[in-house]
Amino acid sequence: MAHLAMRNGADGEASANTLTVDRLLSAPLADLLAEVGAEIVDTSVTDEAFFGQLIQSRTGTAKLAMPTGRSAIERDAVIRILVGKLVGAPMRPVPPSLDVRTYGGTK
Repeated sequence: MAHLAMRNGADGEASANTLTVDRLLSAPLADLLAEVGAEIVDTSVTDEAFFGQLIQSRTGTAKLAMPTGRSAIERDAVIRILVGKLVGAPMRPVPPSLDVRTYGGTK
């Protein structure tokens, strides 16, 4: 089972935002990331079941650790899922084949 990981900051809450699901799914990634204050960083994790991780700092910044070698479509979908989780967007549950785990928080 593929999984996404999310680690929240000290308060355990994702940042509040007025980002709509429509915008989350249609905005250019660069605009979306700038809007929520997140940046993508490459990770050397090679586990085939690992698609990405959201790490939110205590200062409110967020990093999306993404494995290299994934297709552009996979990266795009995972980034949008993680950003949605970051801002608490009212999203439907992700497909059962993706296991979204939260570490250090409640979201």
